[in-house]
Amino acid sequence: MIILLLLGAALAVLLAALLVRGIFLGYPRAALADSTLNRREQAIVAACADALFPPGGPIPVSGTEAGMLRYIDTYLQRLPRVPRLLVRLLLLSVEHGPLLFGPRPTRFTHLRPVERIAVLRAMARSSMYFRRVSFLSLRTMMTMGYLAHPEVQRRMHIVPNAAPFEREYA
Repeated sequence: MIILLLLGAALAVLLAALLVRGIFLGYPRAALADSTLNRREQAIVAACADALFPPGGPIPVSGTEAGMLRYIDTYLQRLPRVPRLLVRLLLLSVEHGPLLFGPRPTRFTHLRPVERIAVLRAMARSSMYFRRVSFLSLRTMMTMGYLAHPEVQRRMHIVPNAAPFEREYA
């Protein structure tokens, strides 16, 4: 009986250690040292940015090259406390979504680029409203950051105009 209890306790400790490792450990060092985003969130933002705006895409500036980490970090700093928490929860839901919905049971940041794109595509087309809204929220933030980058604007021939509805008088 004691042996069974010890085996059960050892199994519980092992499962807890695997859970902690799977959720909290294994992320690269933070790219931004003075960031509101922790290293896990930075890895998630970078993975999402390059899945939505890949290197070698139609515009040859990837999401990370467009400074997405700094943009999202600044965006997060400017948000009030509750919306900031919601953005962080959004990032966590994207990171751990593949554990529930596939394509394989691992974190988003551990997927290959083609699998990351498949995850985002599945979120966009999901029958679950929460997943579709999560994708739209993520894509909106990432698109704002991408289009704010000067090189992306130049390549898209975007001319910034802070007052687009005011008439210009000569």
